[in-house]
Amino acid sequence: MNTSLLAVIAVAALVVCFFLVRKSSKKRIDAASADNLQQQAEDETAIKEHTEESQAEDFTAGSEPAEDQAEEPAMEEAASAQGLREDIDTSLLEEEPAITQEKISEEVTATEPEGERISLEDEGLEELNLEEEETFDSEESLAEEVQEEQSAEVTEELTKESAIQEQAVEEQAVEDFTEAIPTLTIEIYETRLRKREQQQQQALAEAINTGNDIKRDHLQIELVAVTDQLSLLADSYRQELQWRREALTALKQVQDTVDASIVDEVRESLLAGETETAERFFTDTVAEKGPDAAHCAFIAGRLAEARVDLYVALERYRQSVSLDDDNCEYLRTAGVLARKLYRYRDAKPLLEKLVQLLEKQGENSVELALARRELGYTYALSGGLKQAGPLYKQAMKTITEQLGADHLEMGLSWGQIAELQEAKGQYEQAEPTYSKALKIMEKELGPEHPALDHILEKLAGLNAEIEEDNKAAALYQRLCVIREKSLGATHPKLAMSLQNLAECYRLQGQYDLSEESYTRALAIMEENHGKNHPAVAAVLQELAKLCTRQKKNEEAERLQQRATDIFDKAILDREENINEDDLNL
Repeated sequence: MNTSLLAVIAVAALVVCFFLVRKSSKKRIDAASADNLQQQAEDETAIKEHTEESQAEDFTAGSEPAEDQAEEPAMEEAASAQGLREDIDTSLLEEEPAITQEKISEEVTATEPEGERISLEDEGLEELNLEEEETFDSEESLAEEVQEEQSAEVTEELTKESAIQEQAVEEQAVEDFTEAIPTLTIEIYETRLRKREQQQQQALAEAINTGNDIKRDHLQIELVAVTDQLSLLADSYRQELQWRREALTALKQVQDTVDASIVDEVRESLLAGETETAERFFTDTVAEKGPDAAHCAFIAGRLAEARVDLYVALERYRQSVSLDDDNCEYLRTAGVLARKLYRYRDAKPLLEKLVQLLEKQGENSVELALARRELGYTYALSGGLKQAGPLYKQAMKTITEQLGADHLEMGLSWGQIAELQEAKGQYEQAEPTYSKALKIMEKELGPEHPALDHILEKLAGLNAEIEEDNKAAALYQRLCVIREKSLGATHPKLAMSLQNLAECYRLQGQYDLSEESYTRALAIMEENHGKNHPAVAAVLQELAKLCTRQKKNEEAERLQQRATDIFDKAILDREENINEDDLNL
C-alpha cells in the first residue's frame, strides 16, 4: 500500500515537472501541431514507465533520496499554483529543461512537415536576404553611378570654368597689351590729318608744275582719301584706333619669337602714335616667312593705309593674299582698295575669288551679298555692265530679305545703280534712283550726316546737267552746310561746292546770290593756295563773267586781267621746270 502511494506521488511530480519544462519550451517554439502533442504524450508515458522502474529499484534497495525527490516536485507544483516561483529551489529546472529542449529539438527536426516548413522559411529568408543584398548592391551601384555622374558634371563645370578663366586671363592680357591709345585723341588725329592734307596738296601742286602726270594722279587719289577721312572724322578716328589695336594684337602673337626689346620699341611707337616703326617690323617679319607672315603683311598694309600711303598698302595686301589666298578679309580689303585706285585688273580676280569662297560655304549671307555687290560695281566701272546686272540682283535681293528694303546698305546699292545709269547716259532713270538712295540714307543717318556728301553731290550735278537748276541749287546748299560743318569753313572742297552753287544761282538769274557764293569760294582758295594759284584764277574768271552779265564792266576787266596774269605765270613756270628737267637728262 505504501509502495503504490509513493509511486503515484512520484509520477505526479514528474508530470508536473514535465509541464513546467513544456511551458518553458513554449517560449522557444511558437506553436505545436496535433502530431507534436501526440508524440509528446508518448514521450510522457515512456518517462513515466522509466520513473516507476527507477523508483521501484530505489525503494527495493532502501534508498532515501527518492522520497525527497518526490516531495520537492509536489511542493513546486503547489508553489507554482500559488504564483510563488521565486521561493522555490530551481536546481531541478535548470537541469531537466536542457535535456527536454534537446529532445524536443531532435523530435521537431525529425518531424517531416514541420521540417519542410522551417526549411522553406529559411530558404525564403535566404532569398529575402539575397534580394536585400541585391537591392543594396543595386542602390549602391546606382549611388555610385549618380556620384560618378555628379563628379563628371562637376569636373566638366570646373573644366569649363577653368577654360573661361584662362580665356578671360588671356583676353585681359591682350587687352592690357592692346590698351587704348591714350596719346592719340581725336583732336591730335584731326591735326595730323590736316597736316597730311597740306603735304599732299603741296606735293600735288609740285607734280602739276613739273608735269609729272603719274604722280599727280596718285596724289589726287590720296588727297581725296584724306578729305574723306576728315569729312567722316569720328568714323575714321575709330577705325584708326582699331587698326592700331590690331597691330598690337599681332605684335603680341609674335612676341615670343622676337627679341623683347624690339617688341617694347614697336609697342611704344604705336602707343605714341607713330606707325612707321611698326610697319617696318611687320614687313621684316614677312620677309622671314614665318607662320604669321600673311597676317603680318596684312597688318603692315593696314598701317600704310592709316597714314594714307595707299599704293604701299595695296602691295602689302596683295602680299598677304599671296601667302594666304583663302582668307576672305585679305581678299576683300585688297580688292576694294585696288578698285579705289582704279586698278580694275587687279581688283576683279581678288573679288571673284572672294565671292567663290563665300559661295562654297553654302550660305546666302549678307557677307556674300556685299561681296557680290563689290564685284558687280567693279565690273560696271570697268565696262562689264552685263556681268554686273545679275550680281546686283542677287545682292540686293538678299539684302532686302535679311536687312530690309530701307536698310543703309540698300541705299548704298541704289546709289551705285544710279551712277551706272548716269554713266550710260540714262539721266531720266538715274535721277529717281539717286533720289531713292538719298531718301533711304537720310532716314538711316539724318539729313546732315557727312556720309550724304557723295550722293548729294552726284544728284545735284545730275539735276544741273538736266537743267533742273532749282533742285540742283537746293541740293548744293545742303552740301555746303554739311561740308562746312564736317570739313571747316576754309576747306577747298567747300569752295568747290560754293562755285557749283554760284553757277546754279547764275543760271537762275539770281546774280547777287551767285556773286556772294563766288566771293566766298575765292576767299577760301586764296587762303589755301595763295593769291597767285591757278585755282584762284579759275574763280576770278567766273566772277568776271558774272560782272559782265551785271553790266559791271570795269570790275569784270580787272578780275579777268588778274586771272590772265596768274595763268600766264603758271605756264611760264611750268615751261622753265620742263627745260631744267631736259638739261638734267
